Amino acid sequence: MNTTKKLAHLLSILIIVSFYSSVLLAQGTAQKLERSNPHDAIWVHLYYLQSGHYQPEVSSQAFVGGDSLTRVKWAIQLKQVLDGNGLYVHMNQLPMEADYEDSVTHRQYYTPFPDELPEVYLEKTENQWHYSAETCQSIPALHQRTYPLGTDRLINLFGDRSGQKFLGLSGWQYLGILVLLAIGGLLYFIFSLILGFLIRKGSSVQLSSITDFPRHVHRVANVGSMLLIVWALRLMFPLLLLPIKVSAFIHTSLRILMTVILVLVALRLLNLLIDYLESITMKTESKMDDQLIPVVEQIFRIIVIGIGVIQVLNLLNLNVTALIAGVSIGGLALALAAQDTVKNFLGSVMIFTDRPFQIGDWVEGNGFMGSVVQVGFRTTRIRMPDTSIISVPNGSMANVNVTNKGVREYRLFQSTAGVTYDTPPDLIEEFVRGIKEILKRHPEVPDNEDDIYVYFTEMADFSLNIFIRAYMIAPTYADELRIKESIQLAILRWAEALEVRFAFPSSTMYIEEMPGQPSLMPTYKTDRKSFENAWKDYFEHFDERFKVAGPDGKE
Repeated sequence: MNTTKKLAHLLSILIIVSFYSSVLLAQGTAQKLERSNPHDAIWVHLYYLQSGHYQPEVSSQAFVGGDSLTRVKWAIQLKQVLDGNGLYVHMNQLPMEADYEDSVTHRQYYTPFPDELPEVYLEKTENQWHYSAETCQSIPALHQRTYPLGTDRLINLFGDRSGQKFLGLSGWQYLGILVLLAIGGLLYFIFSLILGFLIRKGSSVQLSSITDFPRHVHRVANVGSMLLIVWALRLMFPLLLLPIKVSAFIHTSLRILMTVILVLVALRLLNLLIDYLESITMKTESKMDDQLIPVVEQIFRIIVIGIGVIQVLNLLNLNVTALIAGVSIGGLALALAAQDTVKNFLGSVMIFTDRPFQIGDWVEGNGFMGSVVQVGFRTTRIRMPDTSIISVPNGSMANVNVTNKGVREYRLFQSTAGVTYDTPPDLIEEFVRGIKEILKRHPEVPDNEDDIYVYFTEMADFSLNIFIRAYMIAPTYADELRIKESIQLAILRWAEALEVRFAFPSSTMYIEEMPGQPSLMPTYKTDRKSFENAWKDYFEHFDERFKVAGPDGKE
């Protein structure tokens, strides 16, 4: 008996609790139906369109205007718009204040998705919140935009949605997924062929001459086809009427995938453009543009990838503005700590802009001398005469005097020939005249007498100095050394023909006369006949024996 009484008492308590719970639930539901705040209005709209609580007539109470059938149609279409765009409503984040005001306009209306659907907003009239009249008028256009190309009419043609489900999806939805994948594969194949054909036909003859142009076309067509497929899937997947969380995930994933593919398309088009620019620079004499192309390529790659990363972060609902601001502050601190790096970068920009030298030029400056190998963002690499590489900061290169010997039209031959003090003036005159003739006849000295200087200029401590200067046609440093050697050997042979002696720093004591011995002073042939004979012997066959081998080893 006691046990029976206890069970009856417990049952009575349960009945009373259930009764009061149902009363409280009814009161809460009735309160929500009053739509006293934005939260309750949206709850009435979405709650009564769920499969377990499907009452579109009650859901339509969140709308104003039109007849009852029109309001039901608006309620259903707006939910399909939210589902099709993957817009998940977080009920716990909706305002529950009856007198809620927009923080910008200070008016009593609320926009659930201001970025995605600014046309959809709620407003308060007669102490109740509901979707605005403007929202109701824009719902058909939004629905058609979400389900374009007549696909809005296909939604009602799918099978029964109330059947059994597996992992939250019905059988017709799995079938629809397979159909979409099959269509996607077919479209990918078709689009690849069409895009490849259009790119080849649309490209100019200059582009078709690029190395590996067919490979570039194939790669761009493949990625472009993927972009079209993802775009088509974005249009078609809302037809599956997937659960809102699944739809939101797929919608975000497809947008991220489109962003990634757009970045790939841009990078592959950049590769095509770079190859085209390289084909142009190969035809120019300047080598600086060859070095500029990799720098430009890296800059554009960074820009394209940076834009893609920012867009992906934005799609993931991260605060990109705050992130950029933080990066900017950090960048400012980094710039202050790395002023030399910034200065070197600006120096590289000045080098590429002013082009004081190019790759392969021989340059000389404060602490460096050699051939320019590479111009980068931070440094310029120069190969020294001993084949070692020195990296000069571009900031220093832009601020110091740099002598570019690679742009010389001619190279300079300049020397001094010192003869002994006992050389007669007539012999010096003949020696000078012969050196001038050597330079005039030399095949690699410009044929311009005004640029040839050979003069007796100085009576030094140990010698009578003859100044020699002329220009040489020498494209390379090796040619310069070879031509200098040939000129100096010719001068030595002319001195030998005239029996002219070269002086060197020394102390010499001469004894002019000794009893019974001939004079020790040297004798010179200074008569005109001797000069004419020496001239004839030396210059009669000068052009034949003085042929100089060119850079290729041929005369």
